[in-house]
Amino acid sequence: MKLITAVNDMEKDEDKEKKKQQVLFVSQDYILPFRPLELNHEYSVLYTIEKGDKKQTLEQNFSLRRLKPDSSQNEYHFIQIDKISELLVDGKPVDSRAYKVAEKTAELLYPLRIVVNKYGKWVDINSYYKLKERWENQKEAIKELFDGKTFEMLAQNIENAIEDDKSLVGLISGNWFLRAYFNGIHRAYTRRFERERTLYFPAAAEVEDIEFSIVQKVNPYLNDLNLIEVTQSGKSEDENTEEHYHAQYYLNPNNYLIESLHLECDLIDMRRKIKVEVKNLDQSKISIDNAISLLV
Repeated sequence: MKLITAVNDMEKDEDKEKKKQQVLFVSQDYILPFRPLELNHEYSVLYTIEKGDKKQTLEQNFSLRRLKPDSSQNEYHFIQIDKISELLVDGKPVDSRAYKVAEKTAELLYPLRIVVNKYGKWVDINSYYKLKERWENQKEAIKELFDGKTFEMLAQNIENAIEDDKSLVGLISGNWFLRAYFNGIHRAYTRRFERERTLYFPAAAEVEDIEFSIVQKVNPYLNDLNLIEVTQSGKSEDENTEEHYHAQYYLNPNNYLIESLHLECDLIDMRRKIKVEVKNLDQSKISIDNAISLLV
């Protein structure tokens, strides 16, 4: 009787596996394509920073929108990012002078336009001269909002950031949300639905990007919520430090856009851990389009 029950259970598992919807890849190279034509979403972004026994959260909402190019573009895309809520620290608005200066500096960076390649990876900015013009136009009005010393600190922060496009890229490249979302997960995979790659992430402000050697995998079947699952897991290339990286992405199978992600960097030697959680605020139950397999 036990043997018959076990066989029946196995058959049920096999039937359940067969019913799962397969992920539609492009070509025999198992490409997970980047198709941001429909990208016009609002996302909640939550950072959790743990250092020793201390824990802090930062939360803010952003919108992402693909800008329609003047001509057809397949190799890269222009994406506009806007802040759509105030920054909350540990769930509360921040009222300190330092945070107000930091927030005002950040406000001048938005709306921010970036360049994203065909793998869904952020590669450059497209709004440097607009940011410089915005600062010159708003400088006098902002000066009236702060006392002399505070404004001098703010002005120095901004002018250092927009000194040239390289300085601005350096500043923005430390943005965990942009680096996590535009991470380059839309790539070709092997027949085992995985690939090895080197990944750089700004896990700590006081050090350069950490280099991780990771394995990136895609589940060939949609999960129970009809989402594509992509995972990244690995550790630092530096043999003298113990640093681990793990990320999970959940993509809409109809347009391959990110619905949510969870990224975690564990810097064990530094006793520091960061988490980045991103969720589509427009998220709803996803149904599968009737489509012909693109695996041709």
